[in-house]
Amino acid sequence: MRDDIESSRRGVGGYTIIEVLVALTLLLTAMVPLAIVLSTGLRATVTTNTRMQARELAATEIDKTKSLKFEAIGIGSATGKFATASNNAQRAPETGYAGLAAGPETVVTSSGDTFTVTRDVRLQVNSSKTTATKTKKIIITVSWTNPTPASSIELSTVIGQTEMTT
Repeated sequence: MRDDIESSRRGVGGYTIIEVLVALTLLLTAMVPLAIVLSTGLRATVTTNTRMQARELAATEIDKTKSLKFEAIGIGSATGKFATASNNAQRAPETGYAGLAAGPETVVTSSGDTFTVTRDVRLQVNSSKTTATKTKKIIITVSWTNPTPASSIELSTVIGQTEMTT
């Protein structure tokens, strides 16, 4: 009977501690690069989302400026901090510089990103014997510091007005 018990114990399969450690080492060797790739992908997604929000904010500022009459667009620069551009953002009433909010403007959003918007308008006058063309170059720069590294985008457009001279 004793021989039967010993022979049945030998037939029972199992893993030794060394086999388990080798298997875990192989598993971890495969998982670490996968974690690095996923982390890099997530970081790239966050950066792309921030750039898209900044571009949307800059395009909105260009559109607001272009909707004004030529004479109402002031010359110079203004800077304001915006607490991110979201589709459901609520803005304070606009007053001041070129019909736009001068200085800080707060936008309420769910993501909480902070952008700094700089508006710059430059006047150019080109004259001939019969016409005088005035153009205003509108440059909107949106910058941010989070997620790092700090970055910015710039959009610009030109608005013109032609007058007949006598």
